[in-house]
Amino acid sequence: MAAIQKIRSKGVLLVSVIALALFLFVAGDLFRGLESLFRNSSMQVGEVNGKTIDIQQYQKLVEDYQTYYEVATQKSSFNEEELNRIKDEAWQTYVQSELIKSQCEEIGLAVTEEEISEVIRSGFSQMLQVPIFMNQQTGRYDYAQVSAFLKTYQDAKKAGNHIPDEYEKIHSYYLFAQRQIHDQLLAQKFQFLLSQSFLSNPVEAQMNFDGRTEEADIILAALPAASVKDDEVQVSDADLQAKYNEDKEQYQQVVETRDLKIVDIQVVASDKDKSAALADMQDAEGKLITASTNTAAGNVARQANSLIHYADIYKTKAAYPEMIANLLDSAAVGFVSPAKYDAMTNTYFTCKLLGKTTQPDSVLFRQIGVIGKDEADIAKKADSIMTALSSGASFKDIAKKYGQPGDSAWIASSQFENASLDADNASFISALFSMGAGSNKKLTLTNGNTIILQVDKTANPVTKYNVAAVVKELKFSDETYNNEFNKFSAFVAENRTLELIEANAPKSGYTVRPINDISTSSHNIAGIRATRDVVKWAFDEAKAGDISQLYECGSNDHLLLAVLTGINAKGYRSLDKLKESITEEVKNDKKIAKLLDQAKSAKSIAEASKIKNAVIDTVKHVSFSTPTFVSSTMASEPIIGAVTAKTAKGAFAGPVKGNNGVYMLQVVDKKKTAEKFDKVAEQKSAAQTNFQMASNAIINALYLKADVKDNRYKFF
Repeated sequence: MAAIQKIRSKGVLLVSVIALALFLFVAGDLFRGLESLFRNSSMQVGEVNGKTIDIQQYQKLVEDYQTYYEVATQKSSFNEEELNRIKDEAWQTYVQSELIKSQCEEIGLAVTEEEISEVIRSGFSQMLQVPIFMNQQTGRYDYAQVSAFLKTYQDAKKAGNHIPDEYEKIHSYYLFAQRQIHDQLLAQKFQFLLSQSFLSNPVEAQMNFDGRTEEADIILAALPAASVKDDEVQVSDADLQAKYNEDKEQYQQVVETRDLKIVDIQVVASDKDKSAALADMQDAEGKLITASTNTAAGNVARQANSLIHYADIYKTKAAYPEMIANLLDSAAVGFVSPAKYDAMTNTYFTCKLLGKTTQPDSVLFRQIGVIGKDEADIAKKADSIMTALSSGASFKDIAKKYGQPGDSAWIASSQFENASLDADNASFISALFSMGAGSNKKLTLTNGNTIILQVDKTANPVTKYNVAAVVKELKFSDETYNNEFNKFSAFVAENRTLELIEANAPKSGYTVRPINDISTSSHNIAGIRATRDVVKWAFDEAKAGDISQLYECGSNDHLLLAVLTGINAKGYRSLDKLKESITEEVKNDKKIAKLLDQAKSAKSIAEASKIKNAVIDTVKHVSFSTPTFVSSTMASEPIIGAVTAKTAKGAFAGPVKGNNGVYMLQVVDKKKTAEKFDKVAEQKSAAQTNFQMASNAIINALYLKADVKDNRYKFF
């Protein structure tokens, strides 16, 4: 009883403890859920129609597109600019596919497996027109080859056999192509459905035909807006507001952007660096002069780490940089170029012409790799093959005897001239291109391999050169970079407001540049590489007026400071942001109004020609459907075709307002082209034109409705 009484007396405390425990238990799950939500949110690359794509999904998509270009172009690597294009294409295609899919789901539009299979069987997709799916004999898509590969892959998978990486890559690409074909077919269906919603009629068809086939020759009097001086017109704030309101829909901004002012320093070689580089090149020049053999001259280039790899072979002029190629025709063998600087390539160079000869540009050849138990056996077999060939034996029959195809293949100079060749490859090339058509040769390489070569044909004899070239890029030294860095660092530390930066930059030899409308999809700022950190700072950290840290960017040769001067939210851009451009438009309108007033009394071309600053010209083949370009006003003017179409032969029309001036005209002649009217074809063309004009607007409307978010800048 005492225990029960004690529990009762502490009841409130116990209830509180139990309640707290329950809360902590539930809250723990809640906090873990929130943590997971925030973590997942931080990994989101973007969002379309409320559907998110995370970093892993997007990276896989980019890898798929990269594989496509590797397969399609037979390239194994891409530079930064190419990779950026691939990333953008992957994102843009994903967004458009999601926009279309959402619409198709609402109306029940779908693509069947059979439709995809039919495209794969026929090859009617760009995704399938890649070398791995081509028949090597015909050069065309071969479904049998694709089918055979898939069977081999699936059989190996079922058997648990090891599958080579190259097979995995091809299979991965095939699956990607399937998905792309599905999306392409869905987009085609959606577009076809839309296109059937745009109709035409006989009246529109006739008007379009007449507008295209009725032509006129006119005498045109133009009064250029530029003939009115700026101080002859006045622009008020009310004028600007009225123009802004009139064209407001043109000023809609669909993504948020940032305005910056930047100070960018590109570090370049100092005079001291140039002197040191020239001295190094002069040293190489001296060594080339004393080099008595090709090997010695090649060693000079190798030891200098020349940008031009030396191989002891003859090459065409196209294989050498222009500044070296330009020396070769007039140079004698043994000539050594003085050490020089080439501004176009930013390099110092010297070279020695080791030889000059005439060789074919292309060679058709066969080869047999001689295999034996040891060197003596290989030598014996090689001699036996050479004897048989000299006696007229068939090269292909001998190759077959040794288990080799012996097929002929062309090799052209362009295939190897810019490659880095080792000694054996150089010997192989040298032998091939020095042999005549119909000749055979035994070639023993430094690695011990022996090859029998036969040249069937040679083509396009050209002059070739053996050149040892030392070419080195002019680079700044660490000392130069550190000096620039320290100087700029001091400037950044001393100037922490935009006013101070703009006031003091010229004194330090720096320039402040405005860079407007940077978006999250911008890969760089002002064309400078590796500035994504600046984009992240501008969107994630900075407020208007903030000054960034000093950024090291470019190809490790740029120093950059940024000031965030404006944040442009989605929606309509403000009049303040557009004031300069709208002012010019209003000025132009007022100038044209002034010219209209001056020209209103003109009743003929003769009277129009007497107006101050009038430019008279004859214009032929004016039609309603094609805007007329007027050279005196440097403008394309649709109004001229429209007025001409309504004006009878011999009649005068005007003055009328154009985009860049006032125009008056007299129709000299009217005629029709020989084209015949086809009502059905004309209606189809009009309907298709209407659809094409509307299709972009439809996609843009879907884009705006989908509230697309692009956060890729956080990751790349």
